[in-house]
Amino acid sequence: SDSAILTRPYDGRHACNNCGPCDIGCVQRAKASTDITYWPKALAQGAVLKTQARVREITVRKDGLADGVLYYDADGRIQEQKAQVVVVACNGIGTPRLLLNSRSSLFPDGLANGSGLVGRNLMFHPYAMVTGVFDESLEGYKGPNGCSIISQEFYETDLSRGFVRGYSFQVVRGTGPVSTALGGIVRQRVPWGAMHRQVFDMHFDKTITIAVIGEDLPEPHNQVVLDPHLTDSDGIPAPKVIYTLSDNSRKMMEHGMARAAEALQAAGAYEIQANPLLRPAGWHLMGTARMGTHLRNSVVDAHGRCHDVKNLFIIDGSILVTGGAVNPTSTIQALALYIAEYMQQNARHLLA
Repeated sequence: SDSAILTRPYDGRHACNNCGPCDIGCVQRAKASTDITYWPKALAQGAVLKTQARVREITVRKDGLADGVLYYDADGRIQEQKAQVVVVACNGIGTPRLLLNSRSSLFPDGLANGSGLVGRNLMFHPYAMVTGVFDESLEGYKGPNGCSIISQEFYETDLSRGFVRGYSFQVVRGTGPVSTALGGIVRQRVPWGAMHRQVFDMHFDKTITIAVIGEDLPEPHNQVVLDPHLTDSDGIPAPKVIYTLSDNSRKMMEHGMARAAEALQAAGAYEIQANPLLRPAGWHLMGTARMGTHLRNSVVDAHGRCHDVKNLFIIDGSILVTGGAVNPTSTIQALALYIAEYMQQNARHLLA
């Protein structure tokens, strides 16, 4: 798949030097993280970035429009920021938490929650990892560790498999020496003792992993609510996640792991290691403020604008209606740019 790895300097970023450990930051400044791409441009245009700030609630005027936020600064003091338009991008757990905590006499069930859907239809991405161990050196630890190959052969619904929707395969190259010693992708640690070096040599630079990423279904009982007892360090109610992995997702993962093992064995792997399910919750946060056509069935409209608070926009993964079986980051970025363009083109009418 196309990982958009730079081979020459571009737009403020340097060419990739193929050093490898992309997951721990990029000292080369080649990786397209937001601190290098979006933020410098936003700051150059006059945006103000306030770090170590924790928003408590969105405030509203008497007419029901949002007029700013209350937040705690780095010293724990409450501050108020007024705004004509409020944009929320707190992810699929943080966004419903903020909206539900912004309840008032005008919005007793939480801000922008006239549909009753804020926090509901929470989706993650069920993940499973299957690693094959090979005899020969694969040089998998060299270069950027993005997804090398993606397959969507099993992406669409085929009822003969016993589940609906499907999954993708993402092929991941081998890990470096430290990660290998700590267990690699499937977290099977190299043991200490007399066998340490032998086991390490058997696995280092000799593994390929196939990640099975499944499409979670939007189900109203999977939701984010406010915890009635737990708060954060500023006293804001913590989010409580209510989530059950469905039988459909379990069957999907079992099918995907079996196919991944078959593929690795066909490629020559002499040993198969598997992590049957990586944490059933936490991989990508979606669906809790879904986009739709009407207040009856959604929280925001086709432009990310809340149905019942016209100057409040949401631009994160919570507006996704389905999860798909691919990482959602590019889709979220595209939606954010699309919604921002709409706001820019309709700035005069946002309060109407």
